[in-house]
Amino acid sequence: MTGASTAGRRHAARGPRARGAWLRARAAWAGGTVVVAVVLFTCYLLQSRTISAGSDGASISLQAWDMLHGNPLLRGWWVADVTFYTTELPQYMLIESVRGLSADVMHIGGAMTYTLLVLLAAFLGKGRARGRAGLVRALLAGGIMLAPQLGDGTGTLMLSPDHAGTAVPVLAVLLLIDLAPRRWYVPVLAGLVFAWVMVADELVAVIGAVPLALVCAVRVYQGVVRHREGLRAQWYELSLAAAAVVSIPVGLAGIKLVEALGGWQMSMVSTKFVGGAVLARNFRLTGQGLLELFGADFFGAGSGRALVFAVAHLLGVAMVALGFCVAVRRFLRRDGIIESVLVTAIVLNVAAYLTTVPVTDLLGTREITAVLPFGAVLAGRLLGERVLAARAGLALGVVLAGYAAMLGFSAAQPAAAPQYADLTAWLRAHHLTSGISGYSQANIVTAESGGAISLRPVVGQGRYMAATKWEGKSAWYDPGSQRANFLVLSTFGAYEVSAREAVATFGRPGRTYRYRQYTIMVWNENLFARLR
Repeated sequence: MTGASTAGRRHAARGPRARGAWLRARAAWAGGTVVVAVVLFTCYLLQSRTISAGSDGASISLQAWDMLHGNPLLRGWWVADVTFYTTELPQYMLIESVRGLSADVMHIGGAMTYTLLVLLAAFLGKGRARGRAGLVRALLAGGIMLAPQLGDGTGTLMLSPDHAGTAVPVLAVLLLIDLAPRRWYVPVLAGLVFAWVMVADELVAVIGAVPLALVCAVRVYQGVVRHREGLRAQWYELSLAAAAVVSIPVGLAGIKLVEALGGWQMSMVSTKFVGGAVLARNFRLTGQGLLELFGADFFGAGSGRALVFAVAHLLGVAMVALGFCVAVRRFLRRDGIIESVLVTAIVLNVAAYLTTVPVTDLLGTREITAVLPFGAVLAGRLLGERVLAARAGLALGVVLAGYAAMLGFSAAQPAAAPQYADLTAWLRAHHLTSGISGYSQANIVTAESGGAISLRPVVGQGRYMAATKWEGKSAWYDPGSQRANFLVLSTFGAYEVSAREAVATFGRPGRTYRYRQYTIMVWNENLFARLR
């Protein structure tokens, strides 16, 4: 028996004084964690609000709102290729049950997620270390993540649901494996968590299940072949590997079960290997994206202050790179399962991103956000004692104080209005409450208005318009129960909705308004009756 329970018994056996000291230490860690969590959440919420919320996050808000109001399976919904059904959707439901439907739900959810990432990374970085060593390891891991970069870095890490939240349960599983005794329930819980998250985001296979299975398979091979131990002695590693492997088909079956029960329909995105010029561009943007994750994207710095911010974070990048190299060198050590899993996850995640995703801009960095907390944990676990040995605690404190000042500066920046806030205000002032538009405006206007304005997404289909089967609900377009009498034209990339398609579908409008960059066409009939 190992872990906290064993330590507690040991201290109890030594006498009440030792037991009291142990309890005080535990209480100090718990109290400190609560205080740090509150401060971090507050700062991250303020920083998240510096980025305008958009329709991607608003889609999840509307799905959570629908679940809260009697549609737990999301019947009639067309969801994206990542459902968030068992991760961010329950989180958003909790927030909306208190806060209601608004654009701020996305900021609150993003701040909660990133706070959890920092705290879990700090605790996994600490591991079983105690005293000053444990504190330094935790501060090193959490400090690397402390101050995300303003702009794209903030949007990637602490706004709309994306893949950053998927790293939270993976870190929790690794923390369980690291601290819990070798008991049968650990593989069971790990497999259940991976299967649960698989329903929400299949990326968990790449950053969690497959790395754990591979590392455990290597450990079993070492035990049986190199150390001449029987398979029975490897039951724990075999169980972890089996649980990780089985979680993938179980999670995929969960997706099919929801669909079979009449729930949401999931969009499928084809995956294929890229090559040539696309691969070269991927390498360039992946490198810049990794710098962005660690707050060190000096290429995108738009001011002298931002450049100083980015350069200061290069120290964190260097620490992670060194921790990664140490972990690679120690990969085959049997006592380093957590480090080996993290190294494998980082390699698989980045390799899959490089070779299968045609990266066009830094928005794609969301696919590799797990590299940040995983790399920070490696730095904390493998470099913490070196910092102590080198008596570099003061230097670490100075760097962390600088990062904390940067976080305070970011939190103090003015909040940004949600995307299309001016359009929402104009529609409300003109009593236009039920209409259609391109996807980019539709769901964010609906969420931002708290549902007072329903703007449903449509898409051009040949010469005419049709309901878009992406982050929408079929019941929205039912002419028997729903009504729309205006259209907001959109010229936003793939979500373009043109006047030509509008006239071909609905005829000429009765009125046309032009407000700033918007054109609003109004008819005296229900547009859903003519939508293709």
